Amino acid sequence: MIPWNPDGRDPMNQNELSVFYRGVLLLVVGGLSIALLSSIDQPWARYAGATGGVVLVLGGSAFIIFVTLRQFIRFMNAPIGDEPLSPALYLDRWIRITRLGLAASVLLAVILVVVLLFVDPPRQCPNWHLPDRRSTPLWLLFFMLTVPLLVALIFVVIRWRWVVRKAIASVDYPPTIPIPFTLVVTVLFGCAMAQVPWVVLVTKCWLGT
Repeated sequence: MIPWNPDGRDPMNQNELSVFYRGVLLLVVGGLSIALLSSIDQPWARYAGATGGVVLVLGGSAFIIFVTLRQFIRFMNAPIGDEPLSPALYLDRWIRITRLGLAASVLLAVILVVVLLFVDPPRQCPNWHLPDRRSTPLWLLFFMLTVPLLVALIFVVIRWRWVVRKAIASVDYPPTIPIPFTLVVTVLFGCAMAQVPWVVLVTKCWLGT
């Protein structure tokens, strides 16, 4: 087990947090810079904004993948102690709420599949393709966002106690917010994010002009 220093935090973990915050700050500054360039009606500004947008997307994607992969490896490699956790840490009352939220999210996903298969698309979205430049199919959003999220959330809810123990073991310092509460919020947020295709369908296809 990694020893803690007197303030209860691990120096290596502090360095990782510093790198994470710097990365987030760079992404925010980059996004603001591109927004500023897009407001300038000059050829050089348009070229710089397009180039910066590509760099920002690639760099942001690489940063997110790196952070996610690093945390996932730490999570999976964290040893689970033999001492049992307090039953209060499992938040059995809250997990019931997450199960209801997940059940509602799965039901909405099933309804979305039924709509895409059996409901005639409106004029704005022929064959359920969005009215954008690339004519993005709603099925793409469904399979790239909704399905992976729901699969991951179902695993978390089914294996809730194991995930809680793993999450607690993977943290090297006392968190500000209890980890079980963070997991509950993460599951509910994931349930909401899984409905993005529904939001796009309603706003772009049914309410769009």
